[in-house]
Amino acid sequence: MRTVLSAVAIETLLLTSAAATEPLVFHRAHFPDHTVVSLSIVGNRAAASPEYDFDVFISLSQTSVDGEEAYSDAGKHKASVRCGPPAAVSVGSVDDPISTSDVGPDWKDDLWRADCTPPVS
Repeated sequence: MRTVLSAVAIETLLLTSAAATEPLVFHRAHFPDHTVVSLSIVGNRAAASPEYDFDVFISLSQTSVDGEEAYSDAGKHKASVRCGPPAAVSVGSVDDPISTSDVGPDWKDDLWRADCTPPVS
């Protein structure tokens, strides 16, 4: 009996941990052919560079018109995010400024918002 309870407890912890790490979709692009491309945060940690606040890892997925997943990128693409002035998102060696007063539909703006603005309840 003790073994069964231990196995159930371990399985519950593993399932809870897996749910907690589910990717966070921060941007969706809708195309005329009803294709939807979603960008998700699959990892987030303190930045290695003192110039940034976070190193974020992004994945990409595409769904078809019927909602079926057509493509899922297995890679993790790194971006660095600076929350404070001057707000920026860096991909590769390109540092893109973010206008915090007029956050628009660009994926980098949405990534900055997902990392740098507190959730509202």
